[in-house]
Amino acid sequence: MARPKIKHIAPFDAGEDHDIILVWSGNRAHANRIIIRDNETNTEVFNDVFSSFALTHTIPADTLQNGRKYIIQACVYDEENVESPLSDKVLFYTFSTPEYYFDNLPADSILTNSSFTASIHYYSPDWEDVGKYIFYLYDSSGKQLLTSSEMTDSADIEYTYRGLDNNTAYYIRWKAVTVNGMELDTGCQQVFVKFENPNTYARIYATPVPSQGCIQVATNLIVIQYNGTDNFDYIDGMIDLRDKTLYYDEGFLIKDDFTVIIRGVHLWQNADILKMKNDVSVLTLSSHIYTDGKLRFRLLVPNGVGNYLLYSEPLVFENNDMVTIAIRRKGSVYQLKTFLEIGYTTEGDMWYGSDRPSRQLMNDNDAWIDTEGDTYVVSKENYTSHLDEEEPADAVMDDLWLGGE
Repeated sequence: MARPKIKHIAPFDAGEDHDIILVWSGNRAHANRIIIRDNETNTEVFNDVFSSFALTHTIPADTLQNGRKYIIQACVYDEENVESPLSDKVLFYTFSTPEYYFDNLPADSILTNSSFTASIHYYSPDWEDVGKYIFYLYDSSGKQLLTSSEMTDSADIEYTYRGLDNNTAYYIRWKAVTVNGMELDTGCQQVFVKFENPNTYARIYATPVPSQGCIQVATNLIVIQYNGTDNFDYIDGMIDLRDKTLYYDEGFLIKDDFTVIIRGVHLWQNADILKMKNDVSVLTLSSHIYTDGKLRFRLLVPNGVGNYLLYSEPLVFENNDMVTIAIRRKGSVYQLKTFLEIGYTTEGDMWYGSDRPSRQLMNDNDAWIDTEGDTYVVSKENYTSHLDEEEPADAVMDDLWLGGE
């Protein structure tokens, strides 16, 4: 008697119902049976007969456990209730559905540039890495405009869409397959491209010089240079100005409206942060910590014969939080706005081992310890570092001892 076959089983989430599909070439089947065993222990975990002419069998949600390997076999019962031999054994995996989405789409889905680098946040509780993936672009009617090449970099899952038309709606999409075959699909996410033409400060002017057989190019962008003698360190793309002052005293002049943006850490302090002056007036941005434990940024602005002050809202943040301060002048009116990026961490979180963890997995866990090939994760919120030469007596689970021989 013929034996049924089980169609390929891609990894699935055991927390959801999943259909097993059979192939059968014998007499018409009126029922089928599947038997599932744990691959490591060979323990039977599911044995069920299902009466149906359809060659499918549903594994109910929560019957199996995620992060496991299982072996499955099946048989069918024909119209005379004769049981077929068991099928060949098939191995399959169960994983919790990974968390994945476009993590840098604007809240209003409006792109303000003709190019956009789409980034995917990916996290799998079962450490199931992405194997390969493709980005897609569709027009407003759903017609596919382009596909990226097949990519495999699981550390930085991103792709740059270029040449997007202004005042145009698009759909972007990401499809992937994990290393063990689980299929992922963000679905189509709508974006709308709307950007302004560059202002005069960003234009490049070209002037022919026939006598020299060339073209002279000029722009309103000005490169300013520090002329002092101090040396400055650059850490993660930022200049370290702690206990130092940086002066720019020549090379540019702001005459009309402007926007100045300052972005930095270690700004929980009483200090003058920025001064801008010309022959007439001085503009000063400073910070002050008040007795209620909150900080305000203050902008001292020239205003004719007198001055007026602008204060930010009361703020509470840690020294390693990223603070962005925006100063804008429009006519004679100034604005002061602040933004906080709580829990900001730079590249290069703490880990010990031969392989650096992927960026997606480092979002929530900053401390990683490699123990003879196995990676042990320590939540960044729940550990204490001990720097003693001797092993600490009061260490608890997930503490780190950085010392000894």
